[in-house]
Amino acid sequence: GALVGAAGHRVDSIPIANGVIKTGNRCEIVKYYDTKHDEFAKYVEKFDALIVRINPGQLSQGTLPGTQERFDSLMNSLLAKGKLVWSTPEVQTKMGAKDALVAINKLSCGLPDTHAYYTAAELEKGFKETLAFAPRVIK
Repeated sequence: GALVGAAGHRVDSIPIANGVIKTGNRCEIVKYYDTKHDEFAKYVEKFDALIVRINPGQLSQGTLPGTQERFDSLMNSLLAKGKLVWSTPEVQTKMGAKDALVAINKLSCGLPDTHAYYTAAELEKGFKETLAFAPRVIK
């Protein structure tokens, strides 16, 4: 979709990864494919933490039946093993992925120009102001 850049990643994934690297940590972008769930699960076992860039419910669309549930179950099993998962399936469901991005927009791994608008008036005012400086993505 429009959020995927030339490298095949979401356009904001690279800056987030670079923010992690700037903290002195290692970061690797790993794509999830519903047809390769078991391979993915085995591969991510080696990581101490995962930053999930999949929106809640996204894996229920155009994928094998039960994909979202398998993915969420995997993330929960990694949590149970002491791995860090941001954001967890529970948090994504309760908070919403977009709110989570806004909540971290001032951290080194966040994007400072990430905003959320909850009313039509906020959208009209805030979107017009930010659009004057850079392209915007609306969700």
